[in-house]
Amino acid sequence: MGTWSLDSVTGKTSDFTTGELFGTNVIVTFRVRYRSSTIGSFQETPKLDWHEKFIMKEHHNGDWWEFESNMYEHNPCSNTLKIWAGRYIHAYKHAMGRPDLGTKGSSKLLTASGSPVAAKDLTQNLSDGKAMADAVRSYLKSNGGILEITIHDIPSINKPKGAEHKERLLKFRCGIVGGGQTFTGEQYLDVDAAKPESSWLRDFSAAHPTFSTGTLKKVPAPASVSSVRAPNFLGGECW
Repeated sequence: MGTWSLDSVTGKTSDFTTGELFGTNVIVTFRVRYRSSTIGSFQETPKLDWHEKFIMKEHHNGDWWEFESNMYEHNPCSNTLKIWAGRYIHAYKHAMGRPDLGTKGSSKLLTASGSPVAAKDLTQNLSDGKAMADAVRSYLKSNGGILEITIHDIPSINKPKGAEHKERLLKFRCGIVGGGQTFTGEQYLDVDAAKPESSWLRDFSAAHPTFSTGTLKKVPAPASVSSVRAPNFLGGECW
């Protein structure tokens, strides 16, 4: 049976602002390598571990809440993480020169030496998701290779209105289930409707000082954050 290993996981960030949102682009790239074997069946990739911890202070309400989870287990079909579930399909389409427009992130199939796999090395003209995924599995089983999967997250909060004052710390630890390298970082946001946007705080760094909740009352995390979403995988998508 073949084996997977995580060659690398790297990340980069940049500020993100729209008329309604204030946040950060977080782009994390995983290179997972498959070493083929003449014995046994194809082995699926390890599951993604996109671990997040939210700590939100809502000063205008006098309360705070927190939530922590592997967000891929929590909601694998979210717009952000769905690229991992469809990694084989998107890798096939990329090799064929027809990546999906509007898809967040990307998935690329590379040879064992790191070069893009040519279209001629895969079964041609497939349109069914399961068939496309199986074509990539077949290539990896026979040749080994690398999946380069890029996830584009945009952690943001709605710009405050009225008397709203929100302060949030979001901690990331991104890797694969089972251990290995990780990308870690912490996003800090402080937005106050009583102050001009130019004075709001936004920072993404390795770690922040203690995030004190002071005398605020702890409340449950909102259901929009804490509710588990059952997977709804389409053909060719998988854990």
